[in-house]
Amino acid sequence: MTWSGAHTTDLVLVTERERQEPISTLIEQLRRQGYHVHIMPRVAYQYVSRVPMPQVVMVDAGLREFQSTGSVPSGILGAWEFVPVIIIARAEEMPRVRFGGAMHDFITLPTNPIELDTRLRFALWKTQGARSPRDQVQVEGLRMNMSTYEVWVDNRRVDLTYKEFELLKFFVTNRRRVFSRPELLEQVWESDYYGGTRTVDVHIRRLRAKLGARVGNMIQTVRNVGYRFG
Repeated sequence: MTWSGAHTTDLVLVTERERQEPISTLIEQLRRQGYHVHIMPRVAYQYVSRVPMPQVVMVDAGLREFQSTGSVPSGILGAWEFVPVIIIARAEEMPRVRFGGAMHDFITLPTNPIELDTRLRFALWKTQGARSPRDQVQVEGLRMNMSTYEVWVDNRRVDLTYKEFELLKFFVTNRRRVFSRPELLEQVWESDYYGGTRTVDVHIRRLRAKLGARVGNMIQTVRNVGYRFG
């Protein structure tokens, strides 16, 4: 499977019925209309935070999790919080669908190409203001929401203190640049701290532990200078 940042609309379809009708026809319609479709099976959606953020997510109501809860799997919502989610379902599956804030629209199968394209364009238009890249930062398995002060690593929610979040935010928005400890104190702590530079080391050690080895090790120590991220 190839994940790319094509200029066309990137769309993820979470399904295990891609070779069955009417979903196979739906996929063909989407591709003919210029949508860049990526098929993600149910067994792989726990890894969604590792792939580039799509513009639309379509979830098959035939998924095992959806059939038991009637809701979009939490793993998808956690990684792609501001991406519009559209449920696709056969008419007989619609009674199981539970409507909620996570669902932006639904499509009953089979559908016609005009309705399909219209619903997708409407979902994109309706959510374009809520998906500002200034609010969301995604680096490798790390995702930060700057508005809500939330952090996820590989779909796992990470609880950070205010200063830990501000320190991480400063690093990811200034990637690869090396900062000395006094510079970090000045930029992150500003006038809130009057102690020594050891507090920087303490916060970085805690950050690394909370983020886990893979993401935590992206905070690199530059000997005799300071720290950098990435």
